Amino acid sequence: MPAPSLCFILARPRSGSTVFSALLDKRVGIVSPPESSFPQVLGVVSDQERSNLRWMAALYIGATFPPTPLNLDDAEACMEGTNEEILIKLGLAVAKKLGRESEDIKGIVWKTPRTVGMHMGPLSTSGKFIILRRNSHNVFESQFRVGFGEANRNAYRFAVFSESYEHAFGRVPMERKMDVHYYDFPGVIPDVMRFIGVADQGERVGGISSLEEAAQNCDWLSEVTQEFKNNDPEKRKRLDPSQIASLDRALKIARPLRPFLGPVRAYFDQQSMAPIRERAEARLADHLKAKQP
Repeated sequence: MPAPSLCFILARPRSGSTVFSALLDKRVGIVSPPESSFPQVLGVVSDQERSNLRWMAALYIGATFPPTPLNLDDAEACMEGTNEEILIKLGLAVAKKLGRESEDIKGIVWKTPRTVGMHMGPLSTSGKFIILRRNSHNVFESQFRVGFGEANRNAYRFAVFSESYEHAFGRVPMERKMDVHYYDFPGVIPDVMRFIGVADQGERVGGISSLEEAAQNCDWLSEVTQEFKNNDPEKRKRLDPSQIASLDRALKIARPLRPFLGPVRAYFDQQSMAPIRERAEARLADHLKAKQP
């Protein structure tokens, strides 16, 4: 039986990637594991780290948000092989935990919008890439509605942030990527399925997705697991004209800087490895503590 195909969703944070992965995860033959930087982590870990399968499993859990249905033992069983083999095994393990038959999974879609500058892990596979686009006004407006967006409420900082992502998207070979716009949901899904290489047989009946499982404990996820509705025009009206003018001016100034922003994106993405390792160490410590009599 041929191995499932791999696909990666790349996007600026707050571009609708969670909604998009939820829409794909509903299709027959597709599983979308929880959002994770682990595909990128695979491209930067040392050989010594890779030889410690338990540590690699902890890194996967530390790099994944919302929580994965896999425990350390589940993840450790997936940690041998090439990057592609590991990511496929993790995807199939998630599907199994969610009550789906492994042989029914034809495509595994990883949602990785936070660390796109660490591109070597995903690019080392044969996977395809979906670049998700959303109106910059909407992405900017959303920075005012989430705590982690506070730093990007300055139009000029946001513009540099956005262009650093565009530089990272440009590292993906043209023949392996497809641009998708938020405005095209959900009608674009059949085209996406063709791009991934999975026959579109409509939505699956029964079962639960990793997002639906996480939504049971995360109120903010409940909206994205419901029927999709595009409210972007209404949300853009929350920005006043001066904010829009400032943002458009900042984006115009930042766009010529794109070729020089690769190191910026790579630097900040590499900084994310410290908290990932800290969470991995904490997970191992909790595991050992739980095993003590």
